[in-house]
Amino acid sequence: LPRGLTKALKKLDDYLRNPLPEEIDASSTEVEKVSKRKFLDGDELTLADCNLLPKLHVVKEDFPLRKYLHH
Repeated sequence: LPRGLTKALKKLDDYLRNPLPEEIDASSTEVEKVSKRKFLDGDELTLADCNLLPKLHVVKEDFPLRKYLHH
């Protein structure tokens, strides 16, 4: 993958893995290490998810094809 895309996907992965403030239980002594949310902003699909999904689909479909064509 191109370096810029790899960096952007890593940033997205980090964001999705880290819990949102509302996922952290202030009264708990246990540290939330990984987010359990299903979508970007929580457990409900939002416009942000709808905007991102087609872009991720293009990456998923396009890059295996490029690898095949360049070998």
